Amino acid sequence: MKTKDINNFDEFLKARGFDEKDEADVQKSTFKYTDCGASFYKEDRGVVVRSIVEGCDESTETHKLTYPFKIKEFWDALGKVEKEADKIWKATHGCEKCWSEPQFDEWGNELDFDCGWPINPKCKTCEGDGIII
Repeated sequence: MKTKDINNFDEFLKARGFDEKDEADVQKSTFKYTDCGASFYKEDRGVVVRSIVEGCDESTETHKLTYPFKIKEFWDALGKVEKEADKIWKATHGCEKCWSEPQFDEWGNELDFDCGWPINPKCKTCEGDGIII
């Protein structure tokens, strides 16, 4: 089945299929129903999704979709935001018990514990989920 191009925000709302009425509705549901709490906003020529990873100074790539686009392109962009946010979280949010020795970045610099240690997936303390902020 060929999907229709989305040419404006009203068509975007309809294509999402969630009975959202405006940008605020999309912002709330995008934040609430993504693991990373993704951000959404509309622009004159399209829509934007991204995420700021809680507890560190990193954010995901900003994905701008310019009209016309297909709804699948939006879901793909949102999926990329989720994956990137998860990768950043796992690289920066190890708990105090994840590692018994200091951790280092790719250049050999020792990482500070606060938002610097990677998660140890075998950690018995946080069970591979990292610190809770």
